[in-house]
Amino acid sequence: MSVSVIMTCHNEERFIVQAVESVINQTASSHIKEIIIVNDGSKDGSSEVIASLGRREPRVHVLTTAGIGLSSARNLALRHATGDLIAILDGDDFWAEDKLERQLAVLGNGCKAGLVYGDFVDFSAPDLSDALHVAVRRYRADQSDTLTTYFLLDGPIVPSSMVMRREMVEDIGLFNEAFRAGEDTEFCMRAAERWTFQHVAGALVYKRRHGSNITRRLDALLPVGEGLTREWAMRRRELTHLARRRNGRLYAKAGNDCVAQGEKKRGARLLIRAMWHNPLSWRVYVYFFLCALPRGMDPQVRRAAKLLFYRALRKDFADGS
Repeated sequence: MSVSVIMTCHNEERFIVQAVESVINQTASSHIKEIIIVNDGSKDGSSEVIASLGRREPRVHVLTTAGIGLSSARNLALRHATGDLIAILDGDDFWAEDKLERQLAVLGNGCKAGLVYGDFVDFSAPDLSDALHVAVRRYRADQSDTLTTYFLLDGPIVPSSMVMRREMVEDIGLFNEAFRAGEDTEFCMRAAERWTFQHVAGALVYKRRHGSNITRRLDALLPVGEGLTREWAMRRRELTHLARRRNGRLYAKAGNDCVAQGEKKRGARLLIRAMWHNPLSWRVYVYFFLCALPRGMDPQVRRAAKLLFYRALRKDFADGS
């Protein structure tokens, strides 16, 4: 199975070398047919850095665009991709060295899923001193309720962890270019409608947090999330009864994110909206507890709670519960 790796870069001169080298140095590097990089309107030194990478690695192909946006840049790369499988990597993330090996092993073992993905490591410090292993929901190729579960729980399936069958992309279509954010969720919703997903255990991707991340504020994504709730509740009537629970989860996560950034009043307002949508959600009450912590105590308790939560989640998944 040949793999086309598609990458996007917009003013990521600081990170793009690490990203590309994490692809070149894969243990399954021999399966990589091409590395397509769309340099989308970068104003920093990204062009020179990418050109240098292209001279070093013949599989690197560079496409230059004038700021067409993430979805359009990914679609351009997808149209040029010729591999049996397509893997995505954003220019500010990087892969674990055996990422593709683990995913190809699953696909080569008779797995019929259209999309294979895994956990990720969330970090912002260059030395990874704040790295946190984020366990994501584990979908299986034999699961019959992929769309229902994904609609309700909304990922996160990180694009940089995805490997997709070419047939799936041809079947469901490209990323929706009308979306400036949330395009990955909309894409996965369409994928879940017709295909299944398969989780691969362990962290596959190192996802970097920095000031230019599109998803740096979850409350800014609420209109997109609620719009998708409305669209899919109308598109698939069996999802209608889950709409309030889905929106409650979106508001709870956004409220908690505001609290974590020190905006407790706004966070509390969003948590109240979450409670209105879904008053039986335990998550909302945990977030209210964190909101009530004294200033200075919150970050330590929040990180400890995250570590315990993701550790417990990984154990539950390992036990099959």
